[in-house]
This record gives sequence, structure tokens and C-alpha cells, in this order.
Amino acid sequence: IGSGGGPGGIPPGTPGSRPPRGGPSWSDGTFLIVVVLLVVAFLSGIVLGGSGLLAGSDGTVPGPGGSAPPSSAVGTIGPGHTMPADAPADFGLFWTALQTIRQHFVDRSALDPQQITYGAIEGLIDALGDPGHTVFLTPAEVKADQEALNGSIVGIGVFLSVQGGQPIIQSVISGTPAAKAGVRSGDLLVAIDGKTANGLTTEQIADLVRGQAGTKVTITVIHPDSANPVDITITRAQIAVPAVSWAMVPGTKDAMLRIIQFSQGAAKQAVQAIAAARAAGATGIVLDLRSDPGGLVDEAVSLTSQFIDRGDVYVRQLADGTKIPVAVQPGGVALATPLVVLVDYGTASSAEIVAGALQDAGRAKVVGTRTFGTGTVLNTFPLPDGSALRLAVEEWLTPKGRHIFPSGITPDTTVDLAPGVRALEPDDIRSMTPAQLGAANDAQLARAVAILGGAS
Repeated sequence: IGSGGGPGGIPPGTPGSRPPRGGPSWSDGTFLIVVVLLVVAFLSGIVLGGSGLLAGSDGTVPGPGGSAPPSSAVGTIGPGHTMPADAPADFGLFWTALQTIRQHFVDRSALDPQQITYGAIEGLIDALGDPGHTVFLTPAEVKADQEALNGSIVGIGVFLSVQGGQPIIQSVISGTPAAKAGVRSGDLLVAIDGKTANGLTTEQIADLVRGQAGTKVTITVIHPDSANPVDITITRAQIAVPAVSWAMVPGTKDAMLRIIQFSQGAAKQAVQAIAAARAAGATGIVLDLRSDPGGLVDEAVSLTSQFIDRGDVYVRQLADGTKIPVAVQPGGVALATPLVVLVDYGTASSAEIVAGALQDAGRAKVVGTRTFGTGTVLNTFPLPDGSALRLAVEEWLTPKGRHIFPSGITPDTTVDLAPGVRALEPDDIRSMTPAQLGAANDAQLARAVAILGGAS
């Protein structure tokens, strides 16, 4: 399991519009922990160690990365420990609480220095009131994140998000153990190996689902069209997650181009797929963003720029209200190709940027159901021990200024799939006849093809 949209590494900032500091940024608001179930220091650099708050050799508290604090230290928080001038006025209360715990808590074996440090940081994050977006990541979770966006993970193959405090399966990666076992996008996650998922963080759920390739995990879910929980046993596997797939829609001159996730190289793969589709006779494109949890912002900008040659892809809105437009890149390869975009509730993050940009530009009709509604750009700030803070640092808007969070992108044409009907993917339709395509009853794909007028 990694962390976004949620398989969800951490994107480089958009060229010319990179946040001023920290690591790369997700355009991911609900924080789609890439449950690829294929799957800083605390307050101005203060860190906790075996003897409490650790000061430098000169008695001062180290700043971020081990450097001296940027401001002069005033006051004390314990023998030999000074407090930064910009610390909260009541920070001494934290020190007192820590000392009281260390001196009087009955279970001394529970006083693990790292756990206390991480717990304190998590408490700080929780106090911000931004659950599911702003998070603290342990070194193992940072590593899992990067593996996810690099496209190689061990797990079951789903992306997880949290809605109203309840974990749900945001999307299922095609061809993975979860997809083959019958896990669906929108499933309510009830339990993992009998342990309730209610109240757990996405990171805690990830820990329960992760495991060695070849081992089994049983998840309990409630499908969107049912009220009854179902146990699904899945064998974990090493999974290479593709970013793009495509196939000709049977009986038409249209290509179905599916973006599975905006991982590194997704736009380049899409350009290659467009070229191959044209060589196969495609004159129109159905851009399928259904169950796409998003990922790297730069990849979304690059993909959008293949279809429009002017204007903006999205707008960054900073905490102070400043708005910074992110322009289309030159050199698009499908600027005049007829285009329809498919979306659903699993469409999130960078995928919503693409859908919103093409819709605002009047370049494509958007078909399907309302998207997930993520809209916070997350920036990752590494901490000295390999852990990290992922903080919501800005919001993004469509080119016309529409807020994606929390309502998502509303399609131009709303089309629901019938209960029990699964959205088709390129691998499904590649060997189908036109009759088989019709019998599969993917009404969203059928509407897209009708709009394109691609039936031959």
C-alpha cells in the first residue's frame, strides 16, 4: 500500500507554478491513499528522543533538518532545553505533559521514544481539522507512496479514500487480484481479516492489507447496490500498474483511451496510444477517466495539452487567495480529434483537472456521473528521519474558476450504469463483436460513441 489516488509518489510541481518549498505536490484533496492494496520535526524542528526533547550540543533545540532555529530562543521547557521565540505561548504545557507521562505512567514499556514522537506529530496534524488530506507519513509509508507512483506495488490493487469517516474503495485497478475477486469501485470497506475498518486511518488500513506476495487477506465490503456485507478473500501479488491502455470500440472508428492513473510517464504513454489508434483507423477518441484516482499534476497538464492549444489547464489558489493560472503546454497531438470524456465517482484529483479543463474549454463533452470532488493540493515536506508531513497548501480550480472540492465535476450528460453493470475497459472490448459490446450494457460508453457519431 502506498499513499495516491490516491497508486494516487508525490508529483513534481507544475513547471512555472511549483509551490515555493517542500517536496513535490499531489493534486489530491481527499488524499487517496494508494491503498494499492496491491497493494518536522515537531514544532519548528523540535524532536523527541529517549531523554525527552533533544537539544543541540549548545543547549538549543535543533531546527528543521538539524539546523539551528531561525529565531532566537527564549524561555525554557526543561533543564538545558530552550524554547524557540515563535513557539506557541503554551508550548510549555506539552513539555509538562510529556514529563508527567514519563515519570508516572504505569506501563513503562509503552514509553517508546519514536512512538511518542510520531504520536505527538499526529496529534498536531489532527488538530488542524483536515482529515484525509493533511497527514503524517512514517518512513515506511513514504517509501510505499513512491513505489505506488512508480507503478510497482505488492498488494491487492485498489485505491482507498475516506468519506464521512468511513473508508471506501475509491477505485479498482483493472487486472489486479482485487478486480478478479470482484471488488468494486464505491464498495464500503467494513473489515480486514475480521478487524473493523471503522475509525481507522487510511495508513492503519494499509498496514492491515499489506503483506507478502502470495499470502491471502480477507476484506469485508458492502457493494454500492446492496446492504449486505460480503467477505472477499484475495491473494496479494506483485503488481506492475500501467498508466494507459487503449482499444478500438467494436463497430466504430473510435478509440477508447483509458487513463488508469496519472503516474510518471502517463502522458507520454497516452501520446503513443493516440498514434497507435490513428494507425488502426481511429478518427475519434473516448477518453475514459472512470475510476482514475489521479496522481501527478504535471502528467495531467501534459495530457490536457494534447487536446487543447491555448488557455489554462487549472488555477492554483493559495492560502492568501492569490490565484495562479497554469497554462496549456504547446505541441498537442490531437487538437482537432473529436473527443468525449467519461467520468464517474471514482474520477478524482488530477483526473478531475483534465475533465474540468476540457469541459471549460468546450473541447469535449463530459459523460457519466459526478466525480469524486477532490481539490486540495498536497505538498510533502520531508523530515530528518525519512518520515514526512503532507500538508494541504493550496486549492485548485478549473480554468473558469469552479471549485472542484467538494462537489466534483458535473458531467454535461449524466448517464448512470445499471445496477450490477461494470464499466468496460479496453481489455474487455478488444476482442468483442459489436453485438457483444451492446449486450455488455455500458451505457456511458454507448452514449460517448453516439455523441462522437462514430458508428460505422
